[in-house]
Amino acid sequence: MKRISITIKPTNDCNMRCKHCYHAEEGFDSEMLNPAYAKKMIDIAVKEYEEIHIVFHGGEPTLWGLNNLVNVLEYERSIEATNPNIKFKNIIQTNGVLLNDEWINVFKEYSIVVGISYDGPHNDDLRANSEVVYDNMLRMKEMGLSFGVLCVESAKSINNLEATYEWFNKEGFSFKVLALFMSGTALEHQEFEINIDEYVDNLAKVYRLWLYDKNCHISMRTFEDLLKVSDKLYCIQYGGSCIHNRICLNPNGDIYPCGRPYTDDFILGNIKDLELISDAFKTPAYKNLVDISAERAKQCREKCDYFGVCKGGCVSSAILEGSFDKINNTTCVRAKKLLAKITKINNEIYALYDEGKHLEEFNPIALKIMKKIRTGKYNFTK
Repeated sequence: MKRISITIKPTNDCNMRCKHCYHAEEGFDSEMLNPAYAKKMIDIAVKEYEEIHIVFHGGEPTLWGLNNLVNVLEYERSIEATNPNIKFKNIIQTNGVLLNDEWINVFKEYSIVVGISYDGPHNDDLRANSEVVYDNMLRMKEMGLSFGVLCVESAKSINNLEATYEWFNKEGFSFKVLALFMSGTALEHQEFEINIDEYVDNLAKVYRLWLYDKNCHISMRTFEDLLKVSDKLYCIQYGGSCIHNRICLNPNGDIYPCGRPYTDDFILGNIKDLELISDAFKTPAYKNLVDISAERAKQCREKCDYFGVCKGGCVSSAILEGSFDKINNTTCVRAKKLLAKITKINNEIYALYDEGKHLEEFNPIALKIMKKIRTGKYNFTK
């Protein structure tokens, strides 16, 4: 089944001003996406793809309003009703400030995968409205809505990662850890820049704790992905690479390679003129992106033992770090150091698993992943 992931940005505006916002480089303009543009993007997508993942991102996508969102979701349903081979999956990444029972019921009704940006016990370090968002997460849990949390770690919080993990587990919130990215307004707060070695050491320490935490009852996506890097390399990039797998619709109708910030020389056209997604992939701007990605992948394949995990990494991140033509940017160095530590731990863990030793001591979630690894349930790529 041919698949595409489309990021739809209803607005670049936001009702928060987080201290680390990388999106601030694009500004906080109040322009709202015309729902007709979103529908045209969908019409274009179904010409070439059967499985269509829609990611509502921003800015803050809930500022678009519930009526606009439901309008688009109903349009998807009308297409599915007459085209049984077409399947939509909808995702929304939100700061959670505006959520209420009405929003939550819509998320449930349309089976929307919900991601909340919230940093657990240290949310006040970078964000506002901590109590409001926390209460809204409790409400979602109470109403039976499953959701995940993206937790950003900074220099101020990384040495308390174990306490953060324990907080999420106690609250019953599944989460994923992200290292603070130094771009946008983060550049005005150098005190939050995370030390690579502190990040790696703390993540590896809590990873080992998680492996043996029999009381863990949440999904910890970061650790689950790391456990899949066994004696083979599991690729955690979307489809092996984002190239030709993602595209983004901005509020003004401009088309970009993905939802991450790109400079204007990567605009692929405008939705008003686009007839096929494959046409956007044929533009000079996209061909330039493909060339950059291929060159990075070539360098990484030749020089890195962990190429199979990230396939050269995120080009947008590299561009934001000012070195898209080089492979040893901060994100890359941090990933290699982390994978070196994790690989040592995983070699030890999988040796125990293969010998059938101390299996009763493992986190049941980790044990299930190891079993799937050893029975070939994951797609490994070198």
